[in-house]
Amino acid sequence: MSNWEQRKLASLATMNARIGWQNLRTSEFLDSGDYLLITGVDFKSGGVDLEHCKFVDERRYEQDKKIQLSEGSILLTKDGTLGKVAFIKSLPKPATLNAGVFNIRVINPEKLSPKFLYIYLSGPFLMDYVAKTSTGGTIQHLNQSVLRDFLVPYPKFEEQEKISSILDGVNQIITLHQKKLCYKRLKCKINLTMFALETHFYHVDFNLVSKGSRLNIMQCVD
Repeated sequence: MSNWEQRKLASLATMNARIGWQNLRTSEFLDSGDYLLITGVDFKSGGVDLEHCKFVDERRYEQDKKIQLSEGSILLTKDGTLGKVAFIKSLPKPATLNAGVFNIRVINPEKLSPKFLYIYLSGPFLMDYVAKTSTGGTIQHLNQSVLRDFLVPYPKFEEQEKISSILDGVNQIITLHQKKLCYKRLKCKINLTMFALETHFYHVDFNLVSKGSRLNIMQCVD
């Protein structure tokens, strides 16, 4: 990673969340409708469990276009359980956010892959940075002012795509075999390896098949 350029998150993406006066009352949550409402508790395995989401009416959806979601949106929890990340691959209906979640959108997807940014934000780097910049005590909120200066590696777009493809392969294999504990350890390890950081907790031996970037996991041991 030392050879990669680094840029502040604010120069690469917009970050928006539902502001206080727009907060929803639980009486406004609908069991069905045309406009999905996504919260941090809907995050599941790096995505969103759309089957269990609530809905809002059109007025609430249209209230703030900055928190309307689209393909490639990256969601980050800023309250409650901090630092959870989800990626929006596609949406069956228009969707907006409830309080407590940032909508992060890449400014130029032709230069920075949204999936690559999602992968980096889902690693330990962001919360390590937040902890280091904290003035002390328990961190209860992620503030936009802190996120703006968070440095993100900025390799060539082709490298971003390769890294994203490799980790997608990892996710598919882990899902297939349902190795939940191995998933956590393995994904953390490969995140660290991809970004040229050292770890000694476990060893991953893998072979890449160049065409299609298929990943074969050989070992995942303590």
